[in-house]
Amino acid sequence: MRIRRTPKVVVAVVGQAAMVALQVLLQEDAAVTGSWMTRLIPLAPMLLGMYMVWRLFLNPYVSFGQDRLRVNNIFTHYLVPYHLITALEGRSALTLVVSGYGRLPVAALDAAPLTGKAKRDAVAQELLRRRAAGAPRAGHGFEKRSTLGLPEWLGPIACLACFLVGGFASALAH
Repeated sequence: MRIRRTPKVVVAVVGQAAMVALQVLLQEDAAVTGSWMTRLIPLAPMLLGMYMVWRLFLNPYVSFGQDRLRVNNIFTHYLVPYHLITALEGRSALTLVVSGYGRLPVAALDAAPLTGKAKRDAVAQELLRRRAAGAPRAGHGFEKRSTLGLPEWLGPIACLACFLVGGFASALAH
């Protein structure tokens, strides 16, 4: 089960739907002029915008595993064994204090004026319960990875490539 803040998901879905609607309007208008270059140039920034909305609002989540907590922040991904969590901090946001690794912010449960505290408290209670029941397992230690892997770098590069191709094609046409 992945846990995210509901307002962030709503903002992301509404934002992406608005970008798609705007893109449809731009593409219909450009189709009247008949130039594929005028259709390609607005597409690249829109794809980049949709990627950034996904990255900032839909990508961060918290997930409970059998013996480790998975924290997927905007640019980093952590697997934290429950027995290494020494404390939980923050008033409305959640920060994990991990033995030997310092403080880890949880971007999926950052500060929210109305709903963030209740979800943060529920996650904190579950973490405390799992920490009390957790035992160290061989090969299941702390892991930190960058989330700029294949799916993540493909989006911005594709947007940049479309934008450059559209720009070069427009320059060559004139």
